[in-house]
Amino acid sequence: MKVNGFRKRLYEARKAKKLSQLDVALELGVERARISEWENGKVDLRIETVIKLTRIYEDPEVYTLYMREEHGADDLVPSFPNTYQNFNDLRLLALDMQNEFNDVVEEIPKLMRIFRDGKIDDSEKVDYQHSLEQIQELFAVMFPIIIREGMQKKKALQDGNLERAYV
Repeated sequence: MKVNGFRKRLYEARKAKKLSQLDVALELGVERARISEWENGKVDLRIETVIKLTRIYEDPEVYTLYMREEHGADDLVPSFPNTYQNFNDLRLLALDMQNEFNDVVEEIPKLMRIFRDGKIDDSEKVDYQHSLEQIQELFAVMFPIIIREGMQKKKALQDGNLERAYV
């Protein structure tokens, strides 16, 4: 049994959305016990399932923690600040998005130069790493928006049908 931050986040995200294990199971088309097994670390999840859960819970941190703790890809996945979860000040969000986008645009010629010869030399590693960091920062601003805007709130009814409520 492996209970870690990801498994705890699965539970917390489900509770935050006021969903029961049965609600989530009906939406995913699995047994209710499977949700419990995932949350308690008894069964591993596939990436496709984690993406679906991220959408159901509207919580990008579910995916982030999965990639970091279960998949071992912590260097590829930025942590998402909660700053944008409420989207209260869209002007601040737009400013951050523009700044990060501009930083990435500046990095593209460097990346093209690095990739042109088909290998990353030792002398290019610092520039390459810096470019990846800039891309991650843009992704950290954009991913919560994509998750939020691409989601539909769904509520599982007792008869197994889904009631859709658009946000």
